Amino acid sequence: MARFDQYRGLNEWARTTVLRREKVHITGEMRFGDGRRKRFTRWAKVPVARIKVIGKITGAWKPHVADLHRYSMPDGKVYDEYIQCTPWSAGPVYHIALKDAKTGQPVAKSLWTNEEIDGC
Repeated sequence: MARFDQYRGLNEWARTTVLRREKVHITGEMRFGDGRRKRFTRWAKVPVARIKVIGKITGAWKPHVADLHRYSMPDGKVYDEYIQCTPWSAGPVYHIALKDAKTGQPVAKSLWTNEEIDGC
């Protein structure tokens, strides 16, 4: 039987919350080396959160399974990823959740349910 590290990551609520993108309208002026200037306007989708790597997951077989991140949200909240649990299914399955960076308390909506964990 094959054995390997499995990364499940964040649950759907957490992914949607911290990886949300907003559509913004960007206008500006490009300046070329020869002195020419050209105005531009465009729409772009940009991340809402500032994302920083704060750690990594070292697996049972792989030296680097995934990075752990800190998400700084526009409303001032800061969330850190952590390993909620690692049930075994031909190797560890890394379920990631969020905790409040200030208090260290888990964010309830980011937690995997027992049913979701058992189903891996």
